[in-house]
Amino acid sequence: MQPGDVAAAAICSAAAFDVDLSEESSSLRWHQRVAYPLTVDPAGAFVAERGGRLIGVAQALRRERLWQLSLLTVEPTVQGAGAGRALMARALAYDEGTDAGLIVSSNDPRAMRLYARAGFAVLPTLQTEGRLDRSALPAPDPAVIDGDREDLEELAAISREIRGAPHTKELEYALDRGGRLLRLRNRGFAVVLPDWCVWLLVARDEDSARSLLWSALAAVGDSDRSLVRWLTAGQQWAVQLLVDAGLQLSAYGALCVRGDPGPLAPFVPSGPFA
Repeated sequence: MQPGDVAAAAICSAAAFDVDLSEESSSLRWHQRVAYPLTVDPAGAFVAERGGRLIGVAQALRRERLWQLSLLTVEPTVQGAGAGRALMARALAYDEGTDAGLIVSSNDPRAMRLYARAGFAVLPTLQTEGRLDRSALPAPDPAVIDGDREDLEELAAISREIRGAPHTKELEYALDRGGRLLRLRNRGFAVVLPDWCVWLLVARDEDSARSLLWSALAAVGDSDRSLVRWLTAGQQWAVQLLVDAGLQLSAYGALCVRGDPGPLAPFVPSGPFA
């Protein structure tokens, strides 16, 4: 993948994920999301072409000992012809120095089958639906405070412990795009994209995770989108909290795991960056 491919890759992947690029803010956000992995892991970014036209894209990241699939998509009109398998093979080959892997999957059954055949354990996940009941929010925990770039080195240790590698570069990406970083001393952190979602949460214990998630829900604003996604069965601390917050739960996607990245709990993965 080359910088000149970003626009076509954004259009191709947006079609696969039903992202509306007609809205300026949505288009900018999606183009930035597709461009980012190319800037930090250019050797892990690949495209598939047919007749000189880009029809698919794969983006993999390496963070210390952890391999992550950030994006794998094929244009809907040509799915099932082998491009996805070829892209996955190239992305998997970008794993030097890693011994664990994570993929945050959509609901696409073909994608889940591909990941399972690649040796990943496929863990079904939940998402929230409906509007947050703000009257259910508890008094904010005064220990949860706003973080900034000076906190990232300390927070990296939490991510290493829970999911095998730091989120440092991805936290910088989120902060650069208006994300709000919440931290609870050295016990955990969450990232909120205002008016969008709880983008990431990592904690060392469930009590800290609960405090962070309540604060994150309070900060996210009112949105008709799913506020939290990709909760595995191991995140019962979050399931009960979200029900208490008036949100409904439904099945959506999977967290796919290879090797032993860590306990992966308490943990709400970032969709694009695990």
